[in-house]
Amino acid sequence: MEMYIHYTALPQGKELGDVVEELNRVLDDAGCVCGGQEGRIDLELEDERQNPKYAQIAVKAYLQRENFPRDTKVEIGCMEIGIYE
Repeated sequence: MEMYIHYTALPQGKELGDVVEELNRVLDDAGCVCGGQEGRIDLELEDERQNPKYAQIAVKAYLQRENFPRDTKVEIGCMEIGIYE
């Protein structure tokens, strides 16, 4: 299953490579960053039998902790959710 992070800016002092590395640590064995494009990071969740909500919660918590802009959204299953909602 794929998850996308839609962002307009990275937190101050962060490079995209830093964010990718940190997200891979957050997801651990549950998934990994698998690509993206300008303004979007693509994540692949490994075990489709596992509830994707746990990965979504972990990713949202990371994005909040790192102070991503308020308009950042996480998309999973064609549904976008704001990270501060």
